[in-house]
Amino acid sequence: MEPIFPLHEEVVSRYCGYPVCVVMNDGSRHVGILSSCGGGKVLLNADAGGIEANVTQVQTTVSKKKKGVKGKTELQHKSAAPQAQTQAYPYDPYYYGPQPYYPWGAALALDFALIAFLFLLL
Repeated sequence: MEPIFPLHEEVVSRYCGYPVCVVMNDGSRHVGILSSCGGGKVLLNADAGGIEANVTQVQTTVSKKKKGVKGKTELQHKSAAPQAQTQAYPYDPYYYGPQPYYPWGAALALDFALIAFLFLLL
C-alpha cells in the first residue's frame, strides 16, 4: 500500500483505474477501483455496472416499452391474477443475478472532505 498524498482532486484523479483503499474520518474503510474524482466527490466502481450503467439501463428499458393493442380490455379479478411463488431450497450462494460478478462491490460515491487517508493498492 502506498499513500496518496496530498489529498487534492488533481493528485487523486491521476490514479483513476487503480485499486484504492479509502479510510474515512469515522474510521470506516472502502476498497474499490477509483473511477473518478471531481466536484468534491470520489467515485468507486462506477465502470463495472455501477451508477452510469444503471442510468443507461433504466433509460433503455423505458424506451423499449411496447404499446398495447387497441380494442377490448378485460378486467381480471384479484384472485385470477398469477401469484408469486418462492423457493427456499436449493439456495445458490454463487448466483449474483443477471449482471456479471464484480469483486469490488457496487458503485459508491464518497464525499472528498470526509476522507482521512487514501491508499493505492499494489
